[in-house]
Amino acid sequence: MRLSEAHVEVIKPGFYSSIQDLGRFGQGHWGIPSAGAMDRQSYELANHLLRNHENSACLEMTMIGGEFIFWAKTQIVLTGAQAKISLNQKPQEINNVIHINSGDRLKIGPFSKGCRMYLAIKGGFQTSITLQSRSWYKGISPHHLLKAGSILPFNAPIVDLPSLNAKVSVDHYLLENQQIEVYAGPESDQLPNDIFDQLFDREFHLSPMMNRMGIQIQEKLENQLNEILTTPVYPGTVQLSPGGKIMILMRDAQVTGGYPRILQLNQSAINILAQKKQGDKIQFKLIRSDDL
Repeated sequence: MRLSEAHVEVIKPGFYSSIQDLGRFGQGHWGIPSAGAMDRQSYELANHLLRNHENSACLEMTMIGGEFIFWAKTQIVLTGAQAKISLNQKPQEINNVIHINSGDRLKIGPFSKGCRMYLAIKGGFQTSITLQSRSWYKGISPHHLLKAGSILPFNAPIVDLPSLNAKVSVDHYLLENQQIEVYAGPESDQLPNDIFDQLFDREFHLSPMMNRMGIQIQEKLENQLNEILTTPVYPGTVQLSPGGKIMILMRDAQVTGGYPRILQLNQSAINILAQKKQGDKIQFKLIRSDDL
């Protein structure tokens, strides 16, 4: 790419930042995870506010924002987690179209609430496509983490979005809700009723063992289950090891696993969990067929 083309220059990449779209699908038989935005609700809102295509690539930031210089006129939207945001040292708000001029410098601090923030740009980031997706995943895409000095190309828009006084309110429900809705998993009936009920009668805490692949719960659940034959798993699958470890698979999860699948999160629950940090509390809520 010629540096004269429209692009974002990364000055500070943050803690764990990557380009994500809705993910890559139809590759599971090759062992390739779907990847994609962890909090799909915030990702979709960012693209919607810019009138982008629903699969436009965004920058997903984790725990800490970063510092960026834009080398073309454009518009951006930030959604998800809350943080101090400034454009050329002037405070900015999330869930709001921000008009950018060439040379503008955007700074995003540590997140005060939530775990992931999305930076969408008009028309989406034009990074490379691998297996029909721009989502970064180690070993699949050319890059997997943002670095200082990275160059993120985009197409400068021909027509600006109009400036509006109306703003979308911050979704505190997404950031503050502790309730995680789940369905019973395929092997849930192998748990005695009293042990299965413990999943819904108590609060759990998220351990430090958490990333885009999965999240481990601090508390253990005693059980007598054996490992199972390797079988399909999906984002939101909750596995239980014989040692009592509860593991919730997320967007970058493997496509097969050998631990019993005791629960399955719905899409809304995955979005909520994607905004949780180490030590946060959650409580599972079982959705039964007669609740639908």
